[in-house]
Formats: sequence, C-alpha cells, structure tokens
Amino acid sequence: MRLLIGLAFITSIICQQQHKFNPEFLNLISTGTELGTARDAIQAVLQLLEDLKNANEELDRKADKAFQEYEQGVLNDCAAFTGIMKENNESLQKNAEDFEAVDDKIAQTTDYLNWNEKRRKSNDMKLEDLAEQRCEANSLFIDALRDYREALNVLEWVNGDLQLKEQNAFLQKEEAQEYTSKLSLYTNMIDHKEVFSQVEVSQEDQANQVVSEIVGKVQGLISKIQEHIQTLEEQEITSANDFVDYRRNLLNEQVLLKQEYDSRMKFLNSLEDDKELAQDVVSQCEKILGNTQRILQQTQNAYNQQKAKYVMEKQKRLEENQVIIEITMLYHQKIAQAEEFLQKKGV
Repeated sequence: MRLLIGLAFITSIICQQQHKFNPEFLNLISTGTELGTARDAIQAVLQLLEDLKNANEELDRKADKAFQEYEQGVLNDCAAFTGIMKENNESLQKNAEDFEAVDDKIAQTTDYLNWNEKRRKSNDMKLEDLAEQRCEANSLFIDALRDYREALNVLEWVNGDLQLKEQNAFLQKEEAQEYTSKLSLYTNMIDHKEVFSQVEVSQEDQANQVVSEIVGKVQGLISKIQEHIQTLEEQEITSANDFVDYRRNLLNEQVLLKQEYDSRMKFLNSLEDDKELAQDVVSQCEKILGNTQRILQQTQNAYNQQKAKYVMEKQKRLEENQVIIEITMLYHQKIAQAEEFLQKKGV
C-alpha cells in the first residue's frame, strides 16, 4: 500500500490533468545551475523504481522457492500419511477379520459345549434306563429259567415213572391223566396233549408199544426243554455281554466327552481373552486411523490456506510491478516530452 502511494505521488509530480506538465517538473529540468542535481534526482527516481521492481521480483523468486519447498514437504507428508492410513486401514480390516473369526470360533465352541452337556445328560439317562431294563430283563430271564427247569423236573419225573411202567408194559388211564395234569401247568412250554392220547388203547399186545412211544415222546419233550434252557442261557449271556459292552461304551464316551468339554471350556476362555485383545487392537487401529485422517485433513487445510496466501501475495507483487513498469514508461515519456518542449522554447 505504501509503495502504491509513493508511486502515485511520483506520478503526480510528473504530470497534471489533461496531460499538462507540472511547472515544478519543468523548472527542475530547465534550471541550468541545478541541471546536474535535477538529472541525479531523476536518475534516483528511476533507480528507485527499478529497485522496487527488482525487490518485488526477488521476493517473488524467494516466495516461489519457499512455496515449492513447502509444497514438496506437504506432498511428502501427505504421501507418508496416506501410506500410514493405508497400512492402518489394512491392519484394521485384518484385525476386524480376526475379531470376526474369533467370534465365530466362540459361537462354534459354545454350540459344541451345549451339545456336549446335552449328550452327557442323555447318556446318564440311558445308563439309568439301561440299568433298570437290565434288571427287569434279568428278572424275566430268572423267572423263565425257573419255569423251564420246573417243567424239566416234571418231565424227568414223568420219564422215570414211565420207564418203570414200561418194564410192566402197562399204563392206566388214571396215571396218564395224572401226568397230563402235572404237565398242564406248563402248556406254554410243553405240547403234551398228544403224549398220552394213545393210553385209551386197551389191547394187551399193544400196551408195551404204547408205553414205549409215550416214553419216547416225553424224552423228546425233555430234549426240547433242555434246548430251550440252553438257548435261554445263551441269549442271556449274549444280552449280558451286550449290556456290558454298551454300558462300557457309554461310560467311555462320558469320560471322553467330559475331557473334551473341559478342554473346549479352556479354549473358550482363551478365545474370550483373544476377543477382548482383538477388540482392543481394532479400537486402537480405529483411533490411529482417525488421528491420521485428522492430521492429513489439517495438513491439507493448512496447505490450501498457505497456497491461497502465496497466490494472493504473488498476484499483489505482479500488480505492483506492472504499476512500476507503467510509471517508469510514463516517466521516461514525460521527460522526453519535457526536453523537447524546452528545446522548442530555446531554454
């Protein structure tokens, strides 16, 4: 502003309105005794204008260099901050994925623990039911075995008694009815209806044959009962072995399930710690990313402000130099016109 005021003042000395010469300017040039001093003064003004112009150009060069260095520094800082942001963003994504992976493992482990608990409870109920079923099955086996043995005892008694009858070759109908009555208690195990059906035959020559046939049928029943007892015992042994194997497998499974449950529970606790750590890392990454973004934005804002100031001052110096150039040209022009004017007047 001061420079412009000074330049305006110099211009006012050179000329007045309507392009008339300032009398003081003409006197300054025409005074012979002071001509050297006047020319020195004029040269000083011209040098001043040149110095002002050069000073502005020097300031412009320094400002350009300083801004270029500043701009390069800002670009380097922005590139560094952008790289940091990229690394932080990648780290954030990775840790977020790790966090989700840990969360998925926690859900999977929790599901397994719930299944493990239900499985062990189910096995406990199976063991209880199995013990009751085994006890009931064993009781049924004992009852059935007792019935078959009782039936076997009766058949063996009938067989022994019949063998005595066979020696006498004679069997009365009442005796046959007594046998039938005893064997009728075991109709579910013994088919005895036809055993004594031939007792009604009364011929003497057939008596021995009838008793022999009855003895043979009774012995056949004894063999069947013995086979039933053997089958029953074998089935009971198989069932007992199956029970023992099944119970042992369940107990072994319970042990393995409990071991796996304890192991998975420890793993779940470690996952909870990992989740907390992953959450802290994610929060830290988000914080660093936010700070980096804020610093980058502040740097860009400061750069924009500095650039706007630089452009404004550069434009100001350009305008000032343009004024200086115009005044210098005007100054030279007026000096030439004034000297021509004075020469014509013979001064």
